[in-house]
Amino acid sequence: MNKIKTAVVGTGIYGRHHINAYLNNPDVELVAVCDSDAERCGQAAEEFKRPGYTRLHALLDEEEVDVISIATSDPYHKDPALQAISKGKHVLIEKPLATTVADCLEIINAAERHGVTVGVDFHKRWDPAVIRVRMETQLPATGRIIRGYISMDDVIAVPTTWLGWSAQSSPVWFLGSHCFDLVRYLSGQEVKSVYAVGQKRLLATRGIDTRDSVQSTLLMEDGSSWVVENG
Repeated sequence: MNKIKTAVVGTGIYGRHHINAYLNNPDVELVAVCDSDAERCGQAAEEFKRPGYTRLHALLDEEEVDVISIATSDPYHKDPALQAISKGKHVLIEKPLATTVADCLEIINAAERHGVTVGVDFHKRWDPAVIRVRMETQLPATGRIIRGYISMDDVIAVPTTWLGWSAQSSPVWFLGSHCFDLVRYLSGQEVKSVYAVGQKRLLATRGIDTRDSVQSTLLMEDGSSWVVENG
C-alpha cells in the first residue's frame, strides 16, 4: 500500500501534535511543514528534517501531497483550507472548522465542488474518560439518555497570555466545539435547536473583546437536552 503523503500548516503546539502523529504512523509520510512565521517554520523544518515553507501555495506547487493538516490559530483556518482544496487535496482541520458559519459553509461547499474530504480534529473523543462514558452509553442496561451536562473551561492565562488572537475567537469556538461534538458523539443524536447566553465582563477590562463565558442549552432530535458551559 502506498503511504499517504501529508504536510502540516501551522507548527505551534497542535501543529506539532499533528507532525508527531504522522511521523509515528507507518502508513503516512510527512513530506513538509509550513508556517507563516519564518523563524518558527525554520525551527520545525530543522527539528523534523523536512522542507519548510512560509507560503502554502509554494508547498502545494512544489510537493506531492495527498492530505494537508491545518493547525493554524482559530481565525485562520479558512484561507489555507480553500487553497488546499482548490488543488484537490484532502484536508484535516484542527477544531473549530472556522469561526463563522459563513466560513464553515464556504469550506464545505468548496470541498464538495472539488470532490475532496474535509475532516475536523475533535481529539477529545479519544480522552480515556470519554471512551469510558461512550462504552457505558452503548450498554443495553444504560437505557436512553434524557439529559446531559458538559463543562470545559480554561484558566484566565489562556486568553490573556497564551493566545494572541483570543479576541478573534471565543469560549464557544475554542472549547465549546469539543463539547458540542461530544454531545453528538455520546448521544448519537443531532442537535435540533440551541439557546445560549454569554457575558463580556472580565476580559473586556483587559482589552480583549470576546466573551468570558457562554452557557448553551441543546435540544436533541429525540427530545433529550444537554447543558454545555464554557469559559
